Amino acid sequence: MKRVLTALLAVCLLCGLPVSAAERSSWTLRCRESRDGVELTLEGLKEELGAIQIELTLEGSCDTVRFEPAMRGAYSPECHVEAGRDETAVTIYLVAEGEALSGRSLRLGTLSAEERFALPGRGSVLALDRDLKPLNGGAIRVPLEEERTDREDEADEDGLYRIHITPLEHGAVTVRPTRAKAGEAVALTVAPEAGYQLDTISAEDQRGREVSLRRDGLNRYVFSMPVQDVEVSASFVPGGGLSFLDVVPGDWCYDAVRYVFEAGLMNGTSANAFSPGAATTRGQIVAILYRLEGSPAAGASQFQDVEPGAYYAEAVSWASANGIVNGYSDGTFRPGNRITREQMAAFLYRYARGKGRDVSDRAELRAFADAGEIASYAVEPVQWATAAGMLNGVTADRLDPGGNATRGQVAVILTRFVQNVF
Repeated sequence: MKRVLTALLAVCLLCGLPVSAAERSSWTLRCRESRDGVELTLEGLKEELGAIQIELTLEGSCDTVRFEPAMRGAYSPECHVEAGRDETAVTIYLVAEGEALSGRSLRLGTLSAEERFALPGRGSVLALDRDLKPLNGGAIRVPLEEERTDREDEADEDGLYRIHITPLEHGAVTVRPTRAKAGEAVALTVAPEAGYQLDTISAEDQRGREVSLRRDGLNRYVFSMPVQDVEVSASFVPGGGLSFLDVVPGDWCYDAVRYVFEAGLMNGTSANAFSPGAATTRGQIVAILYRLEGSPAAGASQFQDVEPGAYYAEAVSWASANGIVNGYSDGTFRPGNRITREQMAAFLYRYARGKGRDVSDRAELRAFADAGEIASYAVEPVQWATAAGMLNGVTADRLDPGGNATRGQVAVILTRFVQNVF
């Protein structure tokens, strides 16, 4: 066998011959999409063969391709894969172990990969006779017949379909859940690298049909799972970046400030300052959540101290209508008041609950000496925010629930909220 294989590989290396035209052969390579990958079948074969070399070209870069042979009485060494930027060349070898390879239709085997890949775009076959001499003068370019299967019956054993994210540069897209039933809502969260921003994002099912994405916030998109697996693609372009002099790499809140700034959730207090230690008001926080929601249409505010033309007016109206914020007993909202850490937790808790997120986790707060100072309305929100890692103590034993939430703290809390909860 080693002698036969060595001879085959030697012939393959010598095959710098031009690929012959398809008309010189009646062979057809059928490519059938299956749940396990792409099944390959060579049809129209009249000759008896000692070995076959098949070369395929796939669109895109895919260096995890592997081949599982299906032919009995044939040996197949590991397929050779050369992944370029725009296409991938795959070479498959099959060698007869005893009797010659023959039959009008030879089921060769299955191509698969860790990521989804398109059906082959081009293919050629080099056939060797039983004396390991090339037939037809060398490699033959063969026509490819594609057979895309109806994947509607190919959910996994739990009835779930998969969501795949194509390899990305300069950013990431996370998906929740990673498997879903048909009709279930799936959320995509976009996170560009520092200095980059989202350019395009799209999704398609296994048949190449577009899946409609609905924007559900500044960096979040949702879609309804079809009766197919889905592949999501995105691209990022240079943009964003920080020009603040008071928040620099290495600072405790730098990554969070960069995240909320590039996501458009928070701006600087000036062109070159973020003011991480400055106070944050109730109106500012509601405006941030309103932007996160995508700034939906909202009516007039019912609070007597919220002027119709204020930058936070629509945000307060939206938040009040959706049960995210409450006013005071005197009919005011007090948008200029500094927001406390427990109020921030309550706002996020109500917002997440209204979005259908799981807010059932609770942290034990006995380690904090001031846990008894938490207002009754905020106990569960603070327990949840602490359990979710958004709200930490200002010291090992102090939670400071009534303390002001600074801009730096708000940036950190918002980043954790968007990335872990929203």
